[in-house]
Amino acid sequence: MSSAEDIADMVVNLRKEKRYSDAEKMLRNAIKDDENAWQLWNQLGHVLVAIQKHREAASAFETATQLNPNGFWLWLSLGYARKENIQFEAAIDATLRATKLTTKPNELGSALYNLGCYNCIAGRHDEAIEYLDKAFQMDESFKSWALDDPDLKSLKTDERFQRMVESD
Repeated sequence: MSSAEDIADMVVNLRKEKRYSDAEKMLRNAIKDDENAWQLWNQLGHVLVAIQKHREAASAFETATQLNPNGFWLWLSLGYARKENIQFEAAIDATLRATKLTTKPNELGSALYNLGCYNCIAGRHDEAIEYLDKAFQMDESFKSWALDDPDLKSLKTDERFQRMVESD
């Protein structure tokens, strides 16, 4: 029997090949044998996001975060799945949790950017601007993302947003 890490690695390759059905089947069988392997639940969440089963994906990421509560990417992924389920407060909560689990600039920048997006679609533009400004300060490449991000559509005419994405 393969370890959870080996199966997770195989599933990553299946995901790259867009073989989601095979990946999901492999994961569900593996989870029957090892339901406490957060790696399997994490990969199942990613597979379910890819096939747009966001409720199930959120549930898989929730299980992964219960099994590994210190996993930054698990909480960030849970936030995304909750956002896709139109659970904006829950998405913000999960992403805030992620920010407390890292000091790495690329990770923290990603979480701050997501918090900007989630606050924006929740209608809280002031908070969105604050988080986006912090993300842009950490990594200016987020500015190019922000220009085309549909989550930020309602900020496009906000002068503060325009100044932030245009500044060097």
